Amino acid sequence: MPQLAHRARYSILFLLAVTLLVATACAGEETPVPPTPTSEVEVVVFSTEEPTATSTGSPSGPATPTATITVKPDANNPIGEKATPETGPVSGPAEFGLSRNPDISPLTGLKVDDQALIHRRPIMVRIGNDYEARPQVGLNEADIVYEELVEWWVTRFTAIYLSQDLETIAPIRSVRLINLQLAPQYRGALAHSGGSDPVRFRLSKTNITDLDEYFTPSLYFYRETENWATRLAFDATLAREYLLDEGLESDVNLRGFVFDPQPIWDDLPEEAVADAAEVTIPYPPQTSEAMWTYDENSGRYLRSTTGEPIEDFNGSRISAANVIIYFAEHEETDIVEDANGATSVDIIVNGFGTAWLLRDGKILKGNWQTDGATTPDFIFNNNEPMPLKPGNTWVEVVPLYYEIEIDGEFHARLGDEDPGALEPALIETQTPTVEPTPTLTPTPIGARSAPTPEEEPTPASD
Repeated sequence: MPQLAHRARYSILFLLAVTLLVATACAGEETPVPPTPTSEVEVVVFSTEEPTATSTGSPSGPATPTATITVKPDANNPIGEKATPETGPVSGPAEFGLSRNPDISPLTGLKVDDQALIHRRPIMVRIGNDYEARPQVGLNEADIVYEELVEWWVTRFTAIYLSQDLETIAPIRSVRLINLQLAPQYRGALAHSGGSDPVRFRLSKTNITDLDEYFTPSLYFYRETENWATRLAFDATLAREYLLDEGLESDVNLRGFVFDPQPIWDDLPEEAVADAAEVTIPYPPQTSEAMWTYDENSGRYLRSTTGEPIEDFNGSRISAANVIIYFAEHEETDIVEDANGATSVDIIVNGFGTAWLLRDGKILKGNWQTDGATTPDFIFNNNEPMPLKPGNTWVEVVPLYYEIEIDGEFHARLGDEDPGALEPALIETQTPTVEPTPTLTPTPIGARSAPTPEEEPTPASD
């Protein structure tokens, strides 16, 4: 009996232990939780960085480009008989409350025989202005010519053609940074002979229609009996065929400028209008100093460079119905333009700035403004348009600190003369110091600055 009681106690203890283990296991069991879904793999694309040039000038960068519409000279009108533009009302962009007849060029304000000519893409051609490049071919036939500093020691041209196409335009030169802003303003096709790698890289990242000689060699040719500095020429008639064949031609619907053949001077802001018979642009005096002299007989300004009258290849004096002095910020860069180490100039022609207009022996002082996607507006301080004369236009792009000699007196830009006339945020607060002009030594294509202990020699640009 004692043994049976002992066994019974052990049986009871065993059952209690088993019961306790089962209960504990059930209490610790959890309902399975579904795993958190793994997020999709994110693909990260690393783009190749564009080579950049370090600006050593003002920290402000280029604004978006805008286009200027200029006037074209009457190529058939010799210097000697006064041009008689078609009379009529003031014409210009609709934003000024004006309208333009469908057969009037937005760039020159002149009538065209074929309206199709002004419903296409302008062709913008890079042309040299070093001494060896003269005389040039096709400048008088351009609707607009821009002139700008390259590498600080010489100027170069961008000639814009819309109302006519020439078989020979020469001599052709390379692209510069300014063209990346000018071409979108006019929505033009850009003709040039190469350029530095950083500039061509930037150009390749834009939507500009690029007619680089290296990619479209059939549009270029060598002129017979010309030397290496003048022989390369561009055929705009072939370029038109190429644009059509490649689907690149387009009616870009240029906004253009405001034109008035005979403005009433008393109706314009009195403080902004003065006489201007002879105007000197102080580009480097040994290579590019520009003078415009008003000719009463023709009603046009005649061009001289470094004191010499300038003619085109056919012997006609270079002249303009309008000359616009376009003050713009100029910044140094570390973009090397040739094997000798000459560096590019970054010129900001988008945004807002001072502009002076020469026409009919007078100067009209005001401003330019552009958003970089259309041609610039030229306006007085009261926002009324400055009227251009029908005909061709030259645009002289100059640094902010240039003083322009007008009839023997030096004039600073309007913003420096009357800061209250401009918005405070748009006034240049520091005027760069003008360095003394260094002595120059001849090179195969003109002249360059002589080296000094503090600076590298400035080479001739291509």
